[in-house]
Amino acid sequence: MRPLPLLALVASLATTARAQVISLDEGSFTITRAGTRVGREDFSIRSSPAPGGSMLFAHGVVAMGARHIEPSQNTDSSGGVLNYNTTVKDGARDVAIYSGKSARDHYVARTSRPEGESSREFRLPPGTVAVEDDVMHQLWFIARRGPGATVEVLAPLRNVVERVHVELVGDESLTIDGQELKARHVRLRTEGSGAIRDAWLDASGRMLQAAIPAARIVAVSDDPPR
Repeated sequence: MRPLPLLALVASLATTARAQVISLDEGSFTITRAGTRVGREDFSIRSSPAPGGSMLFAHGVVAMGARHIEPSQNTDSSGGVLNYNTTVKDGARDVAIYSGKSARDHYVARTSRPEGESSREFRLPPGTVAVEDDVMHQLWFIARRGPGATVEVLAPLRNVVERVHVELVGDESLTIDGQELKARHVRLRTEGSGAIRDAWLDASGRMLQAAIPAARIVAVSDDPPR
């Protein structure tokens, strides 16, 4: 049997690798506050084969005025955080650089701010997902657990774990880019504080819209999922 030429073999391996990476959700949101456009969020959430199963990779870029947030994370197949990194900028100035890593049931976090550096190590309940306060696409990790679920949620920059309940509001219609879409509206209610965030997902579980009612912030997908 004749061996494949090197270039053909490389191309074949690259094609196979691409085929194994699955896009679970990706796109961009236009962010408004009280009806006025204030920013944009670009993101991707993908699944890739890993030893013993699959791993999820999420990355986003959030721009709201001079403030820019760029989070990235690796998770297990359930969304449980394994590694988390984020950089927050105000213009060209770094406001915070954060990194966190899970090791069994421990989580080690390091934060660098203009006033200094800090680190913390603490236990994470199994399956804890990471969601920043100002990043909308990460609500996907909570909402995908489905109505009735109770999810342990790490707020990375605050280094606190909160318990969030997923509640079904109902099926609704949204209009995006002139197209009417059916969506399932779920409410994410934080235990204790009572803070509410909302997410609207299509039948494939992709986020069409998200909102933080108390802040009057709404993020709407720029294009209907294809």
